[in-house]
Amino acid sequence: AGATFISLGRGSAVDETALAIALGDGALGGAALDVFEQEPLPSASPLWDLSDDKILLTAHNADFTVDYFQLGWHVWAQNYESFMNSKPFATPVDTKLGYQ
Repeated sequence: AGATFISLGRGSAVDETALAIALGDGALGGAALDVFEQEPLPSASPLWDLSDDKILLTAHNADFTVDYFQLGWHVWAQNYESFMNSKPFATPVDTKLGYQ
């Protein structure tokens, strides 16, 4: 019963303590998280104390699909070719935005 919260973005965007409380008191029906404020998720996190029917925790690998490695190598090859030819990368990183 209740909404399900899914987090696949940035771990720092979620108040994990508040989430655990909301799940524990029934304000949320469930949650699925693939990212955490601290990775790996510390053993002292209250999220570990929730029942399996309330929460799904994955190890920052929710994107692991059958073609994961094929697609990853394809992007790597594109970026390598761009690097070797002094062209822009297919997946640029803007460190000013906080992505490192």
